[in-house]
Amino acid sequence: MSELRLVPPPPSDGSPPRFHDASALRDDYGLIAGIKRGEPAAASALYDRYHGLVERTLGRILGVDSELQDTVQETFIRALGSFRLLRDPQALPSWMIRIAVCTASDLIRRRRRTRLFHLFAEPAEVVDAAASVIFHAESDIETRRALVAAQAVLNDLPLAERIAFALRRLEGMELKDVANACSCSLATIKRRLVRAEARFLARAQKQPELKDWLDAKSDDKVIEKVDDKAIEKKGETP
Repeated sequence: MSELRLVPPPPSDGSPPRFHDASALRDDYGLIAGIKRGEPAAASALYDRYHGLVERTLGRILGVDSELQDTVQETFIRALGSFRLLRDPQALPSWMIRIAVCTASDLIRRRRRTRLFHLFAEPAEVVDAAASVIFHAESDIETRRALVAAQAVLNDLPLAERIAFALRRLEGMELKDVANACSCSLATIKRRLVRAEARFLARAQKQPELKDWLDAKSDDKVIEKVDDKAIEKKGETP
């Protein structure tokens, strides 16, 4: 994926690229219409508007990863190639998240198939620098280190559980939004989270960076209870 590039270089005079009609592309409705018309600068506008959301989503799932930026690029390329499938402009943010989840899932599966699944194998200084980007909202270095340790634990979880946990617990998405991003029912996401939490806590107890965090949060309600009987009656499957 190292050759993937979406945003063209700026004009030779140093000025930013401009839309033929910038005012028509200020909201998602105009942006989508511009992309479907083949407006040259619309792709750049999409990237500028949703780069942060896509990068943050992928960062929560992949953690500190040398291919993060390439995966961001691939997400936008996939989005541009499938815009004809987007019917509701109001769904653009959640649609971008869903594509990001699919792109990250494909990367993880590909690595597992080729036995190159080596996240968090970077030197400590690289991990710290990358964590500053992925977890930029956290100014406290100890909190960042705890988040990095949490991602390392998540690497060992089954893929579906890992993604659900990362989106819900690290990114803080609402349950219904996590379900939408993972293309499954709310009940299925709850069941995945229950299993993911059990696995996560068992592994996190062995991580010194997480010990204080776990102790501090031990009395909190970490995850919503799931009515398994109700789920079974509805015929839900994980």
